[in-house]
Amino acid sequence: MNNTFFFSNIKAFLIIIGFCFIFYSMQAQSSNTEYFMSSSFSNTTTNPAKRPEKGYVGIPALTNYDVDFKTNTLNLDHLIFPGVGENGKSALFLHENVSYDDFMKNISTKNYLGANVDWTLLGFGLYVKDLFLSFDISERSNVTLNIPKDLFDFTKRGFAMGEDGTTYNMSNLKATTKAFTQIGFGGSYPLLNQSLVVGAKVKILLGNAYANFQLDNMRIDINNDLWKVSTQASGNMLIPTVQPRYDDTGKLSELNTDGSFSPFNGWGLGLDLGATFKPDNLPTGTLDWLKPDWLKPVTFSVALTDIGFISWNKSKMTSLATNPSEIIVTGNRTIHVDGSNEDLYKDLQDALNDAIALYPSDNGSISSGLGAKLNWGVEYALMDNRMNLGFLNTNYFNPVKTISELTLGGSYRLTGAVEVGLSYSFVHSKFQTFGFALHLGPGFYIASDYAIPHVNSSFIPTSTKALNFQFGCVIPIGKKPKPNTRIPDTQVEE
Repeated sequence: MNNTFFFSNIKAFLIIIGFCFIFYSMQAQSSNTEYFMSSSFSNTTTNPAKRPEKGYVGIPALTNYDVDFKTNTLNLDHLIFPGVGENGKSALFLHENVSYDDFMKNISTKNYLGANVDWTLLGFGLYVKDLFLSFDISERSNVTLNIPKDLFDFTKRGFAMGEDGTTYNMSNLKATTKAFTQIGFGGSYPLLNQSLVVGAKVKILLGNAYANFQLDNMRIDINNDLWKVSTQASGNMLIPTVQPRYDDTGKLSELNTDGSFSPFNGWGLGLDLGATFKPDNLPTGTLDWLKPDWLKPVTFSVALTDIGFISWNKSKMTSLATNPSEIIVTGNRTIHVDGSNEDLYKDLQDALNDAIALYPSDNGSISSGLGAKLNWGVEYALMDNRMNLGFLNTNYFNPVKTISELTLGGSYRLTGAVEVGLSYSFVHSKFQTFGFALHLGPGFYIASDYAIPHVNSSFIPTSTKALNFQFGCVIPIGKKPKPNTRIPDTQVEE
């Protein structure tokens, strides 16, 4: 069954979703593998209390670049099937040789995709005695998308009916994207004889662009004598130069790029909070039960990052919505296998056009969260701090679905200027992969948590549920801070 007409009818919806990916320069945080690197300059994004060995000045536009993509279940293996196309080639799931059951068995109820980028244009950090201060200017963007299972179901089966009819519920289709400039001021300070380090980063957020689309309700009921379509959808869009046009009835007819350009279209605030704790550094006589020999090399850390919001300029926002409706098409609607269904398709096309028509709406003020993350981990130093082992647990609180990830990793300092790191990540318990990081010279680094993704015979990562890549270049400055030293027992008051 050819469903081309259906997708052409929801063009306005797809255009809005498409704009959600215009700023896909793919929630920012350093690679998880970087967490274990003692020479890391970017760890303050994972935990503002994790301090670099020296101060630094970032190379403009090359200070840090971090790209990340994640999905809970959906990957290319679920959409492309090998050997079923012409001459044994691969084919999309829509191909007639791909059975409905083979395709749908891998599709979850909620199919989430998220993509993010963090590009640090300028950054520096320096030590003022025990206080570490940092400043950075970054461009960030992220996209989240949730696709309900029934949308794939309808795409594959179309208007085929079972004995008792067929119902498709495509509600909860959601797409959101935002791009913004971040100006960050960070600091960290040691307490309790440097056993406890607390850190924070305050972020000023200047919104560049925003778009979202939400299909609150879309239900299609199909049977032989009555077809019913009900919809309720809304969207908001603030993209420089993009403006809507409406027809004589007030319905959205097209989007054009004739509008004025404005780089900043909203503002907000963000906050990172973190702490690290090394029990062995506690002053003598303070919680001595926390200082057995086996705990001496251990450091605990916890952080909550990207707490915050952006409030978007209402006067520049385009808000659209359907009129809540229920369109009913009556009469004998039996589908004929010989393809003689032109009248049926015409009636359905008219019904869907009416059901999904978008009109201006007033949604009030619009604000969006950053997508907070909770990071906590444990590190264990060996070989006089030349080797570091541990684990990091990360929870990504996305609008659609929370993603948890456990990373085991470690690093080894070959020389003062060369350090390598390896990691092994568990994502959703069904996907695991190796990560790699390399630090060269005074301040160049590359890292990926998924450096060896699962690939098919053509070396395409079809089964990969996560990809990321990070690199940067900074110039170390200042002297290396003195290592933590214990307060002599004679200085501890009884």
